[in-house]
Amino acid sequence: MVAAAERAEIKTQVGFMYRFGAAVEHCKVHVAPDAAGLFTARYFCNSLHAPWWRDRNKSGGQLVEQAIHLFDTMRYLLGEPVSVFSRQANVFHRDVPDYTVEDVSATVCSLANGALGVIYATNGAAPNKWIKEWRIVARDLVAEFTDWNHGTFTPTAAPGLAPEIIASEQDVFALQLRDLVHAIRTNGETRTPLREGAKSLDLVLAAQRSGTSRMELKLDASPSKEGAERG
Repeated sequence: MVAAAERAEIKTQVGFMYRFGAAVEHCKVHVAPDAAGLFTARYFCNSLHAPWWRDRNKSGGQLVEQAIHLFDTMRYLLGEPVSVFSRQANVFHRDVPDYTVEDVSATVCSLANGALGVIYATNGAAPNKWIKEWRIVARDLVAEFTDWNHGTFTPTAAPGLAPEIIASEQDVFALQLRDLVHAIRTNGETRTPLREGAKSLDLVLAAQRSGTSRMELKLDASPSKEGAERG
């Protein structure tokens, strides 16, 4: 699909809307990927969701269908992982018929500069709450995000330095559509073309395979039909 879209020279935009948040945009500009040492993120919810979502063969599971947004944010801000190791289990829904997806997971990604990304998720947290937050520990800075539009950037070069707070209500869904329209009109690039979406999908599919094999997998940065795994 990626190759076909690029051969046809059409403009594509994958719905990774976190990239258009004010706090994420601020981080992209002000925090160099090579300065980061640790990315941690969690996706917490508690819902039975739809029948298709509970079926691993249809949804891919929580990691693939929900937490993928956090993996994409990590890639967008820190760069490409070179390996992934994941463990996944069904702890809270073993007695629910046809619930074949994981409801707890923990994944560790190694990045090219030696940094680590740790992403953990559960569908066994507080009901009616959807928690999607992440943190970046970088050289002389800690960035904490409560969502794509809200973040606190605290300098750590010396004690007592005042944090910079980013707070916005900008519409990330509208912004990603405007970005696509602008690319069409100017013959430019979108922020999240299909190739970028494929890379994030390859990453979570590799994490899924790692969870099944219980092995760390090395990754290839190029999206492919077989996914990102090289072995």
